[in-house]
Amino acid sequence: MMLKTLDIDIDYNLITQEYKKLEVDRLLNEANHLKQIAIQCRKETSATDQLYESCGSLFFDWTKYDGNGEVPLREDRIDETDITETCDYFVGSYFEDIIEKIKLKYGYQLYRGRFLKSLHKTCLTYHTDPSPRLHIPIYTNENCMMIVNDNVIRLPFGNTYVVDTTLPHTALNASKYTRVHLVFCLDKF
Repeated sequence: MMLKTLDIDIDYNLITQEYKKLEVDRLLNEANHLKQIAIQCRKETSATDQLYESCGSLFFDWTKYDGNGEVPLREDRIDETDITETCDYFVGSYFEDIIEKIKLKYGYQLYRGRFLKSLHKTCLTYHTDPSPRLHIPIYTNENCMMIVNDNVIRLPFGNTYVVDTTLPHTALNASKYTRVHLVFCLDKF
């Protein structure tokens, strides 16, 4: 199975309101090339680095990639399972409540939570992740999709999904609009 929809009592409209209230779009725009903002960080992360430290690849150093051959590895690799603390900016928010609800109902360990922004007409590399991912769509539409193990799946707004991203996959935004998901790494599928 590549996809599970969780049956959980979450107010998706409140998620969108909280997202806007906390000006996450502004933070994502300030993140420039990363197009990611962390909601979780490591315990020892300084307040100034919390929103960005776990963003981008934890394995590859795309800043040193020349477009030919192998992508260089990061020298300062971080283990994604160490990224479990709510960033100061999100403490007391509805997002923190969502984390607790999912942990209590499903027993998942959620870590490395991030808002991921995908601009219109973009696609990620075809890759595998070390763990499954939990997706909560914030902004999406029918032209946003994932291809997992060569199967097209769509994640409409109003649900929480677990995707087996340990399988080869990519995310595509084939629309004219921005796509944003809140994504967490999980300890199990």
